Amino acid sequence: MVACLFIRTREAQDLDALSKTISTLLRVEINEIRHSENAPGGTYVKGEALGLRITLSEADDSDFYDYDFEICFRPQIAVAGRDCLDGLAEIVARHLARHGMKVARPLEFGKAGTPRVEYGDNGS
Repeated sequence: MVACLFIRTREAQDLDALSKTISTLLRVEINEIRHSENAPGGTYVKGEALGLRITLSEADDSDFYDYDFEICFRPQIAVAGRDCLDGLAEIVARHLARHGMKVARPLEFGKAGTPRVEYGDNGS
C-alpha cells in the first residue's frame, strides 16, 4: 500500500530545492521538514494531499544506487488492495519525466532485485 519513485535530476539539487520543484509540478505542498535518524541524510520533507501522506527524502536503496531522491505516497486510511497506487505512481513518474527528471518506478517496492520501469532521458 505504498508507491515509491526514485528520482534523478539533470542538475544537482538539494532536498529543499527538489521539494519546491516537485511541489510546483504536482501542485501539492510538500514542505514540512522533518528530522529523523532513520531518514537518509537525517531529513525528509512531508506533505499531504488527496488522502495520501507524501514523503520526499534522499534515496538510500542499493537497487537504485544511481538515483538521488525517493518520493513515496502512502494512504492515510486502510486500503484493501496492495496495488491501489500503481496507476498514480505511473502518472506521477511520467509527469516528472516530462519535466526533465529521470524516474524509476519499482514494480514491487521493498523487494530486493525488483524489476523497474524507467522514465525520462529517452522520450518516455
